[in-house]
Amino acid sequence: MFRERARKLESGGRSKRELLSSLRDAGISLNRYAEVLFEDPAFVTSETSQWVLATEVTVAELGLTAGATSVEIYDRARGVGLHLCPLELAPHFRLQFLDQSEGPYLTVASTKTKDDDAYPNGFYLRRKDTRLWLRGYRATSDYIWEPASRFVFLTD
Repeated sequence: MFRERARKLESGGRSKRELLSSLRDAGISLNRYAEVLFEDPAFVTSETSQWVLATEVTVAELGLTAGATSVEIYDRARGVGLHLCPLELAPHFRLQFLDQSEGPYLTVASTKTKDDDAYPNGFYLRRKDTRLWLRGYRATSDYIWEPASRFVFLTD
């Protein structure tokens, strides 16, 4: 269904320290929420690298044309064969997506590490004012994402 927008990405094979170093070397900015996620023991990295297919979809393309909560988006995505991403995919994706255009951000769909609305949910990628970002974000469980919000999921 969304395979025409699938992007092949290499993930894994680097420690969190190596990922942070690579992000800095590439001139990618992090916000405080991203730093908090990197410090989270639940954010683990794989010692071996693997190739994955990541697919970008909007909330509306999932059939949620009035917007939806994260749970509703993730449930609908699973229903069409998409899967949540491990947290480590976001920094790898950022490092491999250096030509992102200015404008809307791209949320990497992943499982939240803590059931706490004050704690970051995950990462998103953005280019703003020519600057590349890997940012952590917070969204409450009742937050309604706009129909145009863009998410990345894994595809088989």
